[in-house]
Amino acid sequence: MLAPVFIIVNILAVLVASEQYEGDTCEVDYRTNGVCKFITECQVIYQQLLAGKTLDKKSLCGYDRFQPVVCCPESSSIYGTRPTTTRRPIISTTRYTTVRMYPTTTTTAKTFSTYPNQLTPGTIAKKMCAVYAKSVYALIHQPILQVNPRPINTSLCAIKSKKLIVGGTKADPKEFPHMAAIGFNSKQTREIFWLCGGTLVSEIFVLTAAHCTSSSEFGVASWVRVGDLNLVRNDDDALVQEKRVVERIRHSGHKKPSQYHDIALLRLESPVRFNAWVRPACLPTSPAILKPKRAIASGWGREDWTDKKGTDDLLKVVLDLVPHARCKEIFGSDKDTLKRGIIDEWQICAGEEGKDTCQGDSGGPLVVYDPDFDCMYDVIGLTSFGLVCGLTPGIYTRVNNYISWLEDKIWPNF
Repeated sequence: MLAPVFIIVNILAVLVASEQYEGDTCEVDYRTNGVCKFITECQVIYQQLLAGKTLDKKSLCGYDRFQPVVCCPESSSIYGTRPTTTRRPIISTTRYTTVRMYPTTTTTAKTFSTYPNQLTPGTIAKKMCAVYAKSVYALIHQPILQVNPRPINTSLCAIKSKKLIVGGTKADPKEFPHMAAIGFNSKQTREIFWLCGGTLVSEIFVLTAAHCTSSSEFGVASWVRVGDLNLVRNDDDALVQEKRVVERIRHSGHKKPSQYHDIALLRLESPVRFNAWVRPACLPTSPAILKPKRAIASGWGREDWTDKKGTDDLLKVVLDLVPHARCKEIFGSDKDTLKRGIIDEWQICAGEEGKDTCQGDSGGPLVVYDPDFDCMYDVIGLTSFGLVCGLTPGIYTRVNNYISWLEDKIWPNF
């Protein structure tokens, strides 16, 4: 099987012959009708591309915000067929104020996964990182008048510098396209409270901390918002997508009140659309980034330990990683929460006085730049807990310890 990295290359080699939209009726061939769908939602064509086949020009309906829309047989869909073929509206930057209630499920996942093809852990994650890295580029039509103008493959990257400068500040637009806000419904007002952070790791999965899947006050995590910069303003440079959560998959090793194995996945109701504002982070597979000296935390968290409300702006801060011996000395052990103290294989210790995950969110990402793919991040940690916010280091779940489990849940049919 050819690596999925060729999927986007093959797609971009096709020029749009006619303009149709998602939900439009199309013709697969002279005997078969279909529906225009995003490429990731059409199982038949998606699997063909995974196998290295080239996308037929006749199969392409068009593009929606640089996402290929293909003519899919109505019986085929990775995520299930939609009940109607009504065209969906273009994504708006308007924040939603109406809260909808849906039945949801919560699942406790198995600890161990099996690989029928005996793939080495990290192989799938590496290949999918290559696929997602292609979404950094898009075919942009030239704004000039000429006969048969060809679109230009243009970078959408918004990372201005890779220098890790210590000090918390506001994030730039499109700087962290993997960043997700996790929302909970108020039982009294039906308002959505954005209480946790997460990391987009595929079209339909967000990675977060296990303790962020539910709240004693607000119930289960119900919403995910991606593509945002300021949670309340509409005039920021953002392109928001908001999805309901239909499944919460907690690692089975996380048993409250223990702080170990604080990791979970949230499955979304439908795939998000990749663009300059929304793009997954990669799972860490390169040995070069597993023991960094510095990393970046981001989120809509508190600016210091006296700030109870938090901030509406997405913040970022570069943190120094703290040696395990020092971290173990600071946190010690506790018979209920940290029976074996800080475990280096499972947890990362990062931060210093005045620079901790007050400037991040519970469940939010700790990232480094991916060494192999331009403009991509690797999520190495998830904000888990601390002692005194901003005064002692914070503890992050070490993501690479859970690669096999994550691959099994995110890409089960690979």
